[in-house]
Amino acid sequence: MNRLPQELPKISMGENLPQELPKISMGENVEIHSTVDLGGPGYSLEKDEDGAWVRCNHHGDISIGDDVHIDAFTTVRRATLKDTATIIGKGAKLCTYVNVGHNCKIGEQVFIGPHVCLNGSVKVEDGCWISGHAVIREHVTICANSIVGLGSVVTKDVLPGTTVVGSPAIPIQFVGNYVHPSFIYGRNLKIGKFNYIGEAVEVGDGVTIRSHTELRPGTLIGDFCYIDSGVKSSGYCKIGNHVTLRYDSIIAKGTIIEDHVFISPQLMTENLDHKGRQLGGAHIGTGRWHKDTTYRVFIGTNVTLAAGIEICSGTIIGSKSNVRKSITEPGVYFGNPAKQYKK
Repeated sequence: MNRLPQELPKISMGENLPQELPKISMGENVEIHSTVDLGGPGYSLEKDEDGAWVRCNHHGDISIGDDVHIDAFTTVRRATLKDTATIIGKGAKLCTYVNVGHNCKIGEQVFIGPHVCLNGSVKVEDGCWISGHAVIREHVTICANSIVGLGSVVTKDVLPGTTVVGSPAIPIQFVGNYVHPSFIYGRNLKIGKFNYIGEAVEVGDGVTIRSHTELRPGTLIGDFCYIDSGVKSSGYCKIGNHVTLRYDSIIAKGTIIEDHVFISPQLMTENLDHKGRQLGGAHIGTGRWHKDTTYRVFIGTNVTLAAGIEICSGTIIGSKSNVRKSITEPGVYFGNPAKQYKK
């Protein structure tokens, strides 16, 4: 049975908008406070030839599932088009002064705190918690089991199981970092603080990024990589899977690091040659890799790699070496300039 504390709320049609009443379907055990506004038209606005705002008619409906609670002074707008509906799923709880815009879809067992504003066509999937005073931009999806923090302004989709905070809202693990909105990251990302992550940076699954790193635009990092504190990428670098970059390494623009490479602290890769020409960073790990060895390439501490050179698979470079030419034969190299060690 539906339990309505008083009579059904009056449906607000707005001024000068003659239109048919919406259909409001309700499940069982629905509780709606008497001051709730159900079925008013949303604010779909267009400008006429004189530049004045014109409010569009809405012709859709509202669908409310079982065990829903809608508290005082909440507004639920009808959908835009005929035979469509603004949807509130089973078990959803909406606190006071919530605005649910036209065409919103609220999933099952969702909690929405007081003074939350869902703009038009927002989708909140099952099991989400939207804290008080949050604002969700139109056409944004809050994926299943996510949390939106108090007073957050959500301007882009929220991934499943993610907690976002702030204005604009970012995943809580990014607090204390600069993260460009275009950042794409995989599952189980671990990140410290005071990092700079630029435009069009992508990292795969299982990546760890420590603190004070700088990943410039276009840096691509594969799966299960470890990026230690103070690592700097100059941008448009490609780092493969299972790569370790220890602290304070500098990865020049255009560097390519293949899979299963270990780089010790303070590597310096160069981009310019002695005439100032941009040759791009080194290509580390070229050729076939014999998987009976632990690493494709192992580079010791405080090594310098010249611009544009290649380091083949099966190479070990000793600490403080200065590699000025490509290494095409597997072996152990060290010195300034680096040469192959032979027993």
